[in-house]
Amino acid sequence: MRVLFVAAEAAPFVKTGGLADVAAALPAALAALGHEVRLIMPRYKVLRTRSEPMTGPQAATFLPVGERAEEMRLYTGALGEVPVHFLDIPAAFERDAIYGERDDIRRFVLFARGVLAAMQHLREVTGWSPDVVHGHDWHAALVANYLRTYYAYTFGHIASVFTIHNLAYQGQGHPDLLGVAGLTEGGLLENGMGPGIAGSFNCMARGIAFADVISTVSPRYAREILSMEYGERLDGLLRHRQDRVAGILNGIDTALYNPATDPHLEATYDAEQMAGKAACKASLQARCGLPVDASRPLLGVVSRLAEQKGFVLLEAVLPWLLRETDAQLVLLGSGDAHLERVFREAAAQHGDRIAVRTGFDAALAQQIYAGSDAFLMPSRFEPCGLGQMIALRYGSVPIVRATGGLADTVREGFDGNGFVFHPFDARHFQDAIARALTSYRDAEGWALLRARGMRADHSWQQSARRYVELYDWARALRPR
Repeated sequence: MRVLFVAAEAAPFVKTGGLADVAAALPAALAALGHEVRLIMPRYKVLRTRSEPMTGPQAATFLPVGERAEEMRLYTGALGEVPVHFLDIPAAFERDAIYGERDDIRRFVLFARGVLAAMQHLREVTGWSPDVVHGHDWHAALVANYLRTYYAYTFGHIASVFTIHNLAYQGQGHPDLLGVAGLTEGGLLENGMGPGIAGSFNCMARGIAFADVISTVSPRYAREILSMEYGERLDGLLRHRQDRVAGILNGIDTALYNPATDPHLEATYDAEQMAGKAACKASLQARCGLPVDASRPLLGVVSRLAEQKGFVLLEAVLPWLLRETDAQLVLLGSGDAHLERVFREAAAQHGDRIAVRTGFDAALAQQIYAGSDAFLMPSRFEPCGLGQMIALRYGSVPIVRATGGLADTVREGFDGNGFVFHPFDARHFQDAIARALTSYRDAEGWALLRARGMRADHSWQQSARRYVELYDWARALRPR
C-alpha cells in the first residue's frame, strides 16, 4: 500500500528526540516489506544552511492562516530508498529553533495545511496519492482533522493513523487559533471531546478525535493513557475512542546498535562470544577515571535528566549505593539543573565510584551500553523507551520501573531479562538495584540473564509488520 508519513523531524535531517529515529527507521522497514512509503517534514533553516541534498522548488503555493496567506515551496530529497518531501514555509521555519517558539501552534497549523496542499500537488501532477496518512505527535495532529473536515470531499477515502509518542506534549493554545486554523469546535464535540481541555486549542486532542486509528509506541502505554494518572487530561477523550486505540512497540536499528560491529567499542562481541564485553568495561572504567576492576558491578545511565525519567529516585538512593555497595556508576545526560548539579557534586566527592558527563556524546553512549553491567531507567512514565532495548542488545541488564514500554520489554523472574520495580519510590528502586547486585555475584546466572536479553528481537521489522495490520484496520474503517 501507499503510506505518507508526516513528522516534524527525522534523523539524520533534524533530530531532537526519539521521534526522529522512528520517522527514519519505520518508513525504511515498511519499504523493505514492499510498501510504497514517502515522508513529509518541514524544511527547517538548518537544512538550507547546511545544503542538505534536495531538488526543487517543484511547486509553490500560498497557505491560508487566519487573515493572512503564507508562501510554501515544495522540495524533495531521499532517505535511503524513501522519498522525502520538504515543506519550505519561511513564515514558520526560517529560524534557528526547531521547537519552543511563541508561535509554535501557528507554525504547525501552517505545516498541516502545507501537507494537504502537497498531497493535492502530488496527486494532480505525479498521480501519487496515499492509501494511509500516518501522522506523528501533536505537530502532525491537525492533518487528521483537515482530512475529515476541510478536505473531506477531496481526500475522504484516505485512512488516517495518528501516533502518540508522548501525551504530555499536546500543542495547546488560545481558542482564537481556531479561526487561524480555519476550524470549528463542532467536530470535536461530536467526537467526544471531554470537558477537561475546554477553553483551549489542543492539537493532540484533535488528532485523537479525528484519526481513524490512534496508536501509541507500546501496548502498556496504550492502556495507561486511558487512566487519569497517565491521561494528561485527555483520558476522557481517549476512553471515548478506546476501540480505535492500539499500542505497537518501537524497534531499534539493529545494524547501528550491534555490539558485534560497533566501531565505537574497544572490542566487539555477541551473545555467543562475550570476551569483548570485559574489554569494553575496562576501557569505559579507564576513560571515566574509575578504578579498572572487573569484579565491581558497573551501573550505566544514558538519559535526559528530566522529571519524567525518574532520576530523583537515583538522587535519593545514591547515599545507600555509596555506603552499602561497591558498585560504580557512569552517567551521561543533561537537563534538569538541580539533578545535573547533584550528580556532578557526587562525582567530584566520589571520583573513584561515580563518573558524570553532561551533554550528549554518541560514541560514549555506545561505550556505556557496552561497558556497563546493568542499566538504570527508573522512569515515572515511559511511552516506549529505547535505552532498555539498546542495553539488552549490548548485554547490559536493565533495572527499570514497570511502566509503558519498559514493562513491555523487561521482565524479572525465572525466564527474565532484567529487574523491575513498581511503585515510584526510592525504596523499591533501591530494592531492585540490590537484587541485581546480588544476582551479579552469581557469574553463571548473570551470564544466562545477559545472553537472554541479547538474543531478543527488538528490530523494526517486527514493529513494521504490526503497523501494516494497523493500516489495514484503518483502511477498512473508511468508505470506499
